[in-house]
Amino acid sequence: MVAQRLAKQKVTLRKELKSARAALSAADRAAAGRALLTAILDLPETGMAGTVAAYLGIGTEPQTAALVFALWKRGSYVLLPVVRPDHDLDWASYEGPDSLAQVPGPLGLLEPTEPPRGTGAIASADLVLVPALAADRQGNRLGRGAGCYDRALARVGPEVPTIALLYDHELIDQVPAGPHDQKVRAVARPGEGITWLGGQRTQRDRPDGRSPGRSPGRSLSRSPSRSPGKLAGPLAEPVAEPFARESSHPR
Repeated sequence: MVAQRLAKQKVTLRKELKSARAALSAADRAAAGRALLTAILDLPETGMAGTVAAYLGIGTEPQTAALVFALWKRGSYVLLPVVRPDHDLDWASYEGPDSLAQVPGPLGLLEPTEPPRGTGAIASADLVLVPALAADRQGNRLGRGAGCYDRALARVGPEVPTIALLYDHELIDQVPAGPHDQKVRAVARPGEGITWLGGQRTQRDRPDGRSPGRSPGRSLSRSPSRSPGKLAGPLAEPVAEPFARESSHPR
């Protein structure tokens, strides 16, 4: 009974959030993608991350193709998900836009064509970027229902930043969550930057639970030296977003 009630709550909330996303224009999604790019690239943890597990946004998700390209161009080893038949996530390296398959995978994702590294490859990541429909301040995350990322996040170490990329209105009061739902440690939002959740901390935090220059639950200020979404030099190369319409596939 409890599980059924939880599932119903999630279905209702997903419907509301998807409806709100569907009302966003292509320009809204593009602007959100540029702002999120700046927020993630300005994060100290990103600069120290040798390996980043990322994803390519689909449908009405915030656009992330330019972010993935920028991370790769900066020298990070970027892993992208490859969906297995059981909806678990394998991982393969991103080696630029030409390394992506031309035909979307089983959940609508453009997947890398490099050899898969196994489901455990995400454990090597120093930073994990996560798709989500919403999150709350306790770190509970609402995905699309397939459980792909709950299984993947269970393999990530407790000190690794896991960041859900959201629109501004999607950090909500409460996300219905069960015992198998994996939490995220922060969210990134276009208008608010990075917000750390639920008292989560990384190995670079101080013993009192605060990172230098930020307070728990407060957004990091953006660097005044860079405008959202504008990159100099080789990072300025445009990357086409794979989809412009809502995908019905869960993940």
